[in-house]
Amino acid sequence: MKLFEKFLDVLYPNDISCIICGDDIFNDNLYCVCEKCKTNLPFIKGKVCKRCGLPINSMANYCDRCQRHQHSFDRAVATFYYRDEIARCIKELKFENCRYFAKHLAKFMADTYIENNFDCDVIVPVPMHINRLKERGFNHSELLAYHLSEFVQIPLDTQSLVKCVNTKTQVKLNYEQRQKNLINSFKVVNRKAIKGKNVLVVDDVFTTGSTMDNCAKALKSAGANKIFCISIAHTVIL
Repeated sequence: MKLFEKFLDVLYPNDISCIICGDDIFNDNLYCVCEKCKTNLPFIKGKVCKRCGLPINSMANYCDRCQRHQHSFDRAVATFYYRDEIARCIKELKFENCRYFAKHLAKFMADTYIENNFDCDVIVPVPMHINRLKERGFNHSELLAYHLSEFVQIPLDTQSLVKCVNTKTQVKLNYEQRQKNLINSFKVVNRKAIKGKNVLVVDDVFTTGSTMDNCAKALKSAGANKIFCISIAHTVIL
């Protein structure tokens, strides 16, 4: 992985141009986003649900969905709304092989992790089924988790949690379908690495929480203590 990262640093230097607008950046900038574009990014600000991280505009501490549904994870947060240039960056990371985006997006996630005072022992990316991994060639969540691990200095575990069922894509499924689609699709293959630990699960986008829920169920069944979740962006479903 280190050799691969050095290759990417040569191919896509960190401080050459803004990943949003392409303008030159003349200082060492871990975000690789110019100040103008950074100001316009759709950061999540203000009050959010204390369970899933959804922005809310009420006196309640939890969103309507979390008041009705019991999540398996303890808390989830995201840095951005899933829209505009952030949505584009995520899509290009996943589908256009722009792997170098992962480092810059992970730096924003690291800031969010620190701001929320999470206390985690290990970072676990949402795994991909082996068949899907062969199709895409890489796991974008693992790339994000790798860089986040470096930024916050928490060990990365990419082996203990696996996806054992090749489920259909979640993109066009509604809330109920998403929940059913992922039932028993994740499992822990190394319980000793998870037992008693606070785990930070990493994914790109939080939509309904079904992916995080099912990962958390598997991790807690293996003896994990608390499950915190972090994503680049949160989709707001009206």
